[in-house]
Amino acid sequence: MNWKFILRWVITFTVCLVIYNLTGSFWMSLGILILLAVVESLVIDWWNNRKKN
Repeated sequence: MNWKFILRWVITFTVCLVIYNLTGSFWMSLGILILLAVVESLVIDWWNNRKKN
């Protein structure tokens, strides 16, 4: 099993669940989930490019 992937999504889901409880808006928590996924992907790509140089 890919524990790194599972752990990342558990943390992301927990953050979105907390945001959902604070705001009461499903769409806002879904939007933040998507935003976190995009930012995480960009940071991982940036980090990998930095390690190559």
